[in-house]
Amino acid sequence: METLQEIDVKKFSAEWWDNFLEVTQGQTKTAVFKNCMDKDETALLRSLVLDILKELCILRTVKYGFRAYVNGRIINTEEMGQIYDAPPLEGEDVETWSARVFGDKKFGMIINLGEKFNLQLSTIIALKAEHLFERVGFPRDGVNFTLFIGNYDKTPLGIHKDPTGQNVIHFHLGPGPKTMYTWDKDLYADLLSQGYKREEVDSLLPYATEFSFEEGDLYFMPEGEFHIGKQEGLSVAVTFWQYNLTKEKLAKKMQLVIHRQFLQKNEDILAPDRSSLESTDGIAEILEAFTIPPELSSLSYMDLMREAYRELRYSVASNAGYRTSPLVGAEKPLFELHDRVIREAPFKIRYRKSEYSGKLHIYVRGVKIEFNDFEGIRSLINKINEGQEHSVSELLSLLDPTWDKQIGLYILKMIYGAHGIRKVN
Repeated sequence: METLQEIDVKKFSAEWWDNFLEVTQGQTKTAVFKNCMDKDETALLRSLVLDILKELCILRTVKYGFRAYVNGRIINTEEMGQIYDAPPLEGEDVETWSARVFGDKKFGMIINLGEKFNLQLSTIIALKAEHLFERVGFPRDGVNFTLFIGNYDKTPLGIHKDPTGQNVIHFHLGPGPKTMYTWDKDLYADLLSQGYKREEVDSLLPYATEFSFEEGDLYFMPEGEFHIGKQEGLSVAVTFWQYNLTKEKLAKKMQLVIHRQFLQKNEDILAPDRSSLESTDGIAEILEAFTIPPELSSLSYMDLMREAYRELRYSVASNAGYRTSPLVGAEKPLFELHDRVIREAPFKIRYRKSEYSGKLHIYVRGVKIEFNDFEGIRSLINKINEGQEHSVSELLSLLDPTWDKQIGLYILKMIYGAHGIRKVN
């Protein structure tokens, strides 16, 4: 009998995405697409969502946006501990687990940054979206996915609008159906001005547009729409968010990139500046907190912003669009020369010549690795990026023959640790 892990996951074709873009008018119009995934596939994806939930129970953290609502109320730290103490068991499905933990209570759980926690699920979603990004390009600040699990009668967040620039592709995994209600922002504002209360959802529903979908369907909603979801029964969803930020927000993010890269923690207390008001000599002490290398020290602020933007683009492109990297694997493989490896599709390793003299920056699943710039290393990466199986000995043969083989093995271990390749034997 076929197991869940052996289910054939179907990639969305280029033609499928062409139709998607036509129906949604270039991702500006809400739409439902029926029967995009079969029952076997949705069962597999539900099991992977439970694996993520199990991981978060082990970590016992809300650091990654894990939160839960019971009977319409967000639960506290002590109550979260009861969920941590009851992780999904091996082979347990979402219906059995939720009944064991919540009984007949209405509950809802939201998990942000789901792509960090399960390599298989993040790969499946990336493969499905690959042809979309070939057509529209990666969003400037990348993508991520949020998980929804629950049997709540309506979205715990109430009627709301998502942050500016964020549109969503909702993969509905069932088993139960769901209905989304949306309001045009101008209409919604007008209704509130007439005295309608956002908390009184039922009174606002007659003015909403209704979109119903079931297990295996896909729902798209552009940014800017007020919405709320309603359902009867239990369902699970992977919601895939595209981050098209405003100019101001992305500029601020570039500033943070610069600070993270060059601004060092420094607790030296500055004495009062007693020089004349026209003097700016005191800035020298402040700038000592920055460790900008000589190669970049002559760059203007705008040039540094360009470098930060380049960093962001390479990071996102190496991660198939994801804005966050998967957690670093604990496994430290011992590669043998006869081992065979293959690139983790659809993630392509990117590299570029560094601003630092003689260095090469390599980007693997959003993780930047720096090596000395040798043509052999570039050749090794190019060979991996072909997407075919290669033996370790074949890859090492592309490096300088005078090098100790441990150098090549170290390079492969670094790429493996960032989830850029996997063993196939």
